[in-house]
Amino acid sequence: MTTKDKILKAAREAFAEKGFNGVSVDEIAKRAGVKKALIYYYFPSKEDLFEEVWKVAIEELEDHLFKQVESERGYFNKIKRFLRAYIDFVTNRRVLSEVIEKERASVLSDERWKDLRERYEGFLSKVASLIAEGKKYNAVYEDIDPIAAANLISSSISPKRESILDKIISMIMRGIFKGS
Repeated sequence: MTTKDKILKAAREAFAEKGFNGVSVDEIAKRAGVKKALIYYYFPSKEDLFEEVWKVAIEELEDHLFKQVESERGYFNKIKRFLRAYIDFVTNRRVLSEVIEKERASVLSDERWKDLRERYEGFLSKVASLIAEGKKYNAVYEDIDPIAAANLISSSISPKRESILDKIISMIMRGIFKGS
């Protein structure tokens, strides 16, 4: 593992545990086993480090979800596989899920995270496209707004709700998809 990778891993864990505002660069350096100056060598600021962690988390989430469904033919199988992949990501990649969960509201509302917000909105657009595809196949209720459904899905499937994720998925399926 490279020094940069150690820093990113330590930062992911710290941000997942305490959030952006709850962790210092000193703490990340200590967790990574490096000097604070070395963090600044790779990342000019804590904000830059956080941006890298957030982007990687969203990219891994997106890759994990959409690679699972790209070869699926039937729409209901595709959406079920997508939702199962989401649960898999949340339960098996807990640190990345926690980073997204803990900082989503901040990223969506704080102007300094404009690029991250746009990246997250791009992810939501892909989820919304999946919902809109269901309308083409008459599998999604006509009055369902794909963007609203994408936001519902992304905010409902959370590591904090692990014990009830199957029930949440069931409610989403019954509320959005015809015949489920």
